[in-house]
Amino acid sequence: MDASAPVPPRPITVLVVGANGYLGSAVCRAFLRAAGSAFFFRVYGLVRRESTALALAADEVVPIVGSISDPESVTRTVLAQSPIWDVIVICTEPSKLDLVSEEQHWHDLLLLVQGLAKSSASSKGGPVRPMVLWSSGCKDYGTTKVHNDPELQPHTEKSPLVPHPLVRGRLDGALRALEAAHKDGGKAGFDAAIVRPTPLFGYSGSYYGAAFDYMNEYVTAMRECDEKILKIPSPEGTIMHGIHIDDCGDAYVALAQAAIFGNSPDPGLSNGKTTAGRAAIVGQAFNISGRRYETLNEVGSALAREYGFTSGVRFHVPTEELPGALSSQNTDLVFGYSQWVSSDKIRAVTGWSDRRPLFHENVGVFRLAYNAAEQGGNDNIAKTRRRMAGHW
Repeated sequence: MDASAPVPPRPITVLVVGANGYLGSAVCRAFLRAAGSAFFFRVYGLVRRESTALALAADEVVPIVGSISDPESVTRTVLAQSPIWDVIVICTEPSKLDLVSEEQHWHDLLLLVQGLAKSSASSKGGPVRPMVLWSSGCKDYGTTKVHNDPELQPHTEKSPLVPHPLVRGRLDGALRALEAAHKDGGKAGFDAAIVRPTPLFGYSGSYYGAAFDYMNEYVTAMRECDEKILKIPSPEGTIMHGIHIDDCGDAYVALAQAAIFGNSPDPGLSNGKTTAGRAAIVGQAFNISGRRYETLNEVGSALAREYGFTSGVRFHVPTEELPGALSSQNTDLVFGYSQWVSSDKIRAVTGWSDRRPLFHENVGVFRLAYNAAEQGGNDNIAKTRRRMAGHW
């Protein structure tokens, strides 16, 4: 779709791959919220299991059930819903237990995208060149220094890629997709951008949920002890730079709208800021992070108040001093992964900004939502707990 193309005379079609996941479901909700007076997004969610389709339908997302491991079959299934796709958002994350299977997953996913692009270019009502937003993450960059370190610098989209071993396959898959999109002058028929969110919080919590699990176990372990101090093994200057999941979803929509509507006032932005056109999106990477980072001191102190530890917090405590089973619990991905990430680029290009409270500002409400999701048997909580235990 040309940067100056008008709004298509039909619903703008969006396919979210991995729509039942924590990120995917938020992206679906964000596109559904973004309808304007002259357009609306029709959102489809590709999932592997029939059992998850009903929840998507209840949220006004059209469910498509199919397995990426059979790219020809799933491509036919998706095209039966619509031969034209304006936006494709990739939110999957396969198991890390079998590296061969993971690499095959990203290969098959790219075949799906290429098949949908071919149909979109040749179908009646086309040609349409899908905008593919391929999710990776800010752990692609590794860690930064801690708060107040004189050498502290934020990660930007130009920072070297030094991924955590657990996300290496995801990063490679995203880079291959970007390369395929622009190989031979873009003959693949789709445009692509890599999207790198920081850790996410809100609702069922993602990895921030592990912070609540830590606190619940800590409270249980200290129930018969008079000590009213919270102990955390990481330094207080550790940077926790997260973003609320709803703000993250809105960032995906902002990128898609900039690519679709071009260099014009974005109808999805209440502030009416002018966005850059499609050329500023394609072939690029965009970080998504909160308006400022939080320190572990801020987060730990808020957790201590919330859970009634009146003597405050001790940081950088040796693990052997932690009570009970907590000494063997791996919380490094939550409390110990210091990273400051700049999101200036997406803000400048699209006019997007985050609006929800920071984690430490609203920790009681986030705890309430997490507990409710846990009691409701939320699948994403169970998945996160397995991963925190090392079962990827």
